Amino acid sequence: MNLLARIKNYFSEEVVEDNPDLKEVQEINLDWKGVALDLNQSLIESQEKLQNANQRIADLENIVAIYKEKENSK
Repeated sequence: MNLLARIKNYFSEEVVEDNPDLKEVQEINLDWKGVALDLNQSLIESQEKLQNANQRIADLENIVAIYKEKENSK
């Protein structure tokens, strides 16, 4: 989900009436500081996951290099 959609969804929620063709959007959170903190925390968590994944890839590449070196030395 892109950032603009996340912000829009954070600030509004659809209220379904008895008739599903009629939808009303109500604003639920106008505290920009709270939104900014939530988005920043989400960004930090995403960056941590990316860093962990990149570290795992680097570790696996090192293991593969060690096995290749052992195979070449035989």
